[in-house]
Parts: sequence; structure tokens; C-alpha cells
Amino acid sequence: MIAVMRRVLLLLFVVLASACSSVGEAPRHGQHEILSDRPSGFWTSNAPAIGGAYKYNLMLVGLGVLAITAFFTIRLIRRTAKQRR
Repeated sequence: MIAVMRRVLLLLFVVLASACSSVGEAPRHGQHEILSDRPSGFWTSNAPAIGGAYKYNLMLVGLGVLAITAFFTIRLIRRTAKQRR
């Protein structure tokens, strides 16, 4: 019964987290900030970076964070499973 409640709560938290992350105000027409004196890039302009300059670097950073998180999560699960035996 407790395992079922944990799964229901986990599902509820995941649904709420995904709903909260998608809620936001859409920008109003004509209110975008145009930055012409700065170079294009992540957080610096609304113009696209030429050739996707930052796209692959940011993807590699994200994959690195994902790999580190997965490593420690799997390690924790295996240690916990061994301790329960």
C-alpha cells in the first residue's frame, strides 16, 4: 500500500512540475527587446546565432550533467538494493 502511495505521489509531483514549467506569459506583440549593439548568442540577443554557435556546446554541457547525474543515481540504487538484501 505504501509503495502504491509513493508511486501516486511521484506521478503527481511529475505532472505538477511539468505543468508549472510550461505556465508563463507569452510576450506581447511589439515588446521584444531588440539588441543590436551586442553579439548574437545565448541570453544576449533575440537574433539567432550564426551557424548555431552555442547550440552544440550547450548540448554537450547538458549531456555531461545528465551522465554525471545518471552515474550517481544508478550507484545509489545499486548500493541501496545491496543493503536491503
